[in-house]
Amino acid sequence: MRLEDRLRIFRDAGLLDGIPTRWQLLQGEIEMTPYVISTDATAEEGYRDHLASKPWPRQLLIFAHVGRDHLRTGSALGAKLEAICAHLAVTFHRGMPVFDLQVAQTHAGGLARLRASIEEARAGSTRLGRQRLALATRLFRDPDEYFAQFLGPTGWIARAERFDYPSPSSEGSKFPPEFFSLVALAAYCAQTFPRRPRDVPLLSYPGHLVGLASRRLRERFA
Repeated sequence: MRLEDRLRIFRDAGLLDGIPTRWQLLQGEIEMTPYVISTDATAEEGYRDHLASKPWPRQLLIFAHVGRDHLRTGSALGAKLEAICAHLAVTFHRGMPVFDLQVAQTHAGGLARLRASIEEARAGSTRLGRQRLALATRLFRDPDEYFAQFLGPTGWIARAERFDYPSPSSEGSKFPPEFFSLVALAAYCAQTFPRRPRDVPLLSYPGHLVGLASRRLRERFA
């Protein structure tokens, strides 16, 4: 599906003006990735204090359940919907997981499937739900409280359906605001980066890409 088709839901809702090109989005993903894999992206307070819940062991457990899509660090638009559901069920998020909810929203019926997936995990009502409940119980301090935040008329999924997304500051996000949500990333990419590969002089490519990938490092030592 074309990028424009995936993001149209946010443009129609008045949240997004311009749709980035694939090349613009790729540049943003390169710049964003060091933030995503940093310790700022984890919410350690939600995990149990034992070996399986430590960062490296739990990443192996989560990868075994989610699959290769767990390794996607950019827009995640290439991830399967079920992988997004699995990620949200077994990875603790501090505050409303706006980015992942918006990715799910770009899939037809995405939020409905996510709701069903969380309900199945919370109740252990299906084989897949029982697997996710078992893993969440092994990793989280309080999996039921975590799952409950997704559900109900004021839960995260219902808010996403109403496009009632919080601001980065209200969620205490440590990310730059342009990386807080899929909508923010798309808007930033459309406004900031060259639209086509040929818009960057060939000899400038190495420096351009290094500059994107090293932004977080340069900010830390600025």
